[in-house]
Amino acid sequence: MSSTTITTTTETDDNPQKVIWFVVYVLIMAVAALPLFGLRIPLIFPYTPTLVIHEFAAFAFVGHTFFSNIWSLRIRSTQPLEFGIWARSHMRILCLSVTGPMAVITPLAGLMVVERFGGLGNAPWAWDSYLAFWIMAGISVVPDVIRYARNRNADKPMHGMINGGIRAMVATVLTFYIMIAMMAKISLIAG
Repeated sequence: MSSTTITTTTETDDNPQKVIWFVVYVLIMAVAALPLFGLRIPLIFPYTPTLVIHEFAAFAFVGHTFFSNIWSLRIRSTQPLEFGIWARSHMRILCLSVTGPMAVITPLAGLMVVERFGGLGNAPWAWDSYLAFWIMAGISVVPDVIRYARNRNADKPMHGMINGGIRAMVATVLTFYIMIAMMAKISLIAG
């Protein structure tokens, strides 16, 4: 009887503040969904500088997310444990200094830029792109930023790699869809 109590207590203590971080996740996703339902972000700066900010942030986001994850995966899976721990700690710094901020700047500047077209409601390709980014954020970006911010498994470089790899593959497909929709101004969802 006491071993069951100890096991239950250990499992509960193994993931402290899980509920708090789940609430943070839900709040971030709820606020990020508001533009899909009509919230508009006015163009604060002139159009061209805002477009440049949007494009640069998107380039930094995609480049870092794609290439640094491949680099980190190779080191974490093929090198000794101490190198894997170093690669994971480096990914934590990059995630919190590049991925997190660019995941906010890219869509925010994009929402400002699309105001020139009358907002997401008048630009179906932008609505599709924002929806795809929101889904990508929900399955990959926000969980990764929270995971790296919590840093609970710093000494286990391979922790969560399979789950993260699957989520990253889905996010990569969504990224390609966003790029195609934005460049070709096509929409498969909003029509």
